[in-house]
Amino acid sequence: MSLPTKALVTLLHLRPKPLASAEAIAAEVAHDRVDADVPSSVERSHDVVRSVVDGMPVLTLSPKGSAPTGELLYLHGGAYVHPLIDLHWQIIEHLAAETPVRVTVPLYPLAPEHTCEETFPALHAVYDGLASSGLPLVVAGDSAGGTLAVASVLRARDEGLGSPAAVLLFAPWVDARMTNPAIADIEAHDPVLGRAGLVWAAQKWAGGRPLTDPWLSPLTDTLAGLPPLAVFQGGVDIFAPDVQLFAEKAAAAGTPVELHLYPDAFHVFVAVPQLPEAKEALARAQEIIASATAGPAA
Repeated sequence: MSLPTKALVTLLHLRPKPLASAEAIAAEVAHDRVDADVPSSVERSHDVVRSVVDGMPVLTLSPKGSAPTGELLYLHGGAYVHPLIDLHWQIIEHLAAETPVRVTVPLYPLAPEHTCEETFPALHAVYDGLASSGLPLVVAGDSAGGTLAVASVLRARDEGLGSPAAVLLFAPWVDARMTNPAIADIEAHDPVLGRAGLVWAAQKWAGGRPLTDPWLSPLTDTLAGLPPLAVFQGGVDIFAPDVQLFAEKAAAAGTPVELHLYPDAFHVFVAVPQLPEAKEALARAQEIIASATAGPAA
């Protein structure tokens, strides 16, 4: 573990986990939750267009001064109950820094007031629009947003729609049930996540769907026939055991997958791009975006 990461993990352990219990997360989301504003640095580098798709606000960021070479769909995390925050913008800005891609960021409705049944149609409409743009598409997401990213790709596969060129997953929540016995061994060391709060959030988000549904728990899918996946995962994160199973299952099913496991890193560590581990992970993600959107060789 790098010294900066070790220091940040120590600091994170000093604060209470909002997801430690159902009561804690329910109390937190009882207050107004507002999406973070587009950072001024992003507004300087991109033209920002705000639109609405099936009632869902959507941000589209087009690089200034150059034609986009591809589409990047970014789905933010937050256990389905938290809005887009400044840390998500850190990831988005770094992913778009090296390649002139057009970035689409849906601001999807949140649980417990809303469920996935309300949100999936709007997300699918956004995906379909990007897939039909004529540009290569990269789908990315962190945590619960990683789940939404995989769900979008599963639906595209099952309906015979266009497949993205690549999928980037940062600590994806691949099994909403949280029943893996290995979770208990990590939870005390995880400075961010708690199983009980996550399960509460998942149940609120699921509405009438069972948590075994692959759109909620992608680990239950065959994971065959998917585009190349790149997964970036910290080891001090209760998602790690399921993410490792996910990567192994995808590879066994013939899906190209690369798992970048940082044993001492915490949940979605890439949101702190100053950390050495985050710099390495984001650099690899940037390489994948550049390669996926480069087009055929001349």
